[in-house]
Amino acid sequence: MSHLKIECARRQLGTALDLYLRDRDPVSVHCLANGGCELIEVYAKKAGAKPFVSHILETQPDLDIKALKTVQRKYWNAFKHALERHGGDERDDDELLSSFTDE
Repeated sequence: MSHLKIECARRQLGTALDLYLRDRDPVSVHCLANGGCELIEVYAKKAGAKPFVSHILETQPDLDIKALKTVQRKYWNAFKHALERHGGDERDDDELLSSFTDE
């Protein structure tokens, strides 16, 4: 188990929480939280614990893992990728990004 990756996840999640609580930069909050969650989910499972995603799925019966990942990554992918998958054309995310809100 990579203690360095776990530390990276903690730092991302901690910074995201700090920014969120101070009502700062919602794009950074979103990106840091998603990055940290993606890492920590793997290590929580590896340690035999239930990651937070398990709680979400248990309390939101209308969601399955695929739908949840779609919701989680909707804006995150637009924030972090300029090109379509596998180096294709430039992504056209303007309409999606203009709908982003931290509400």
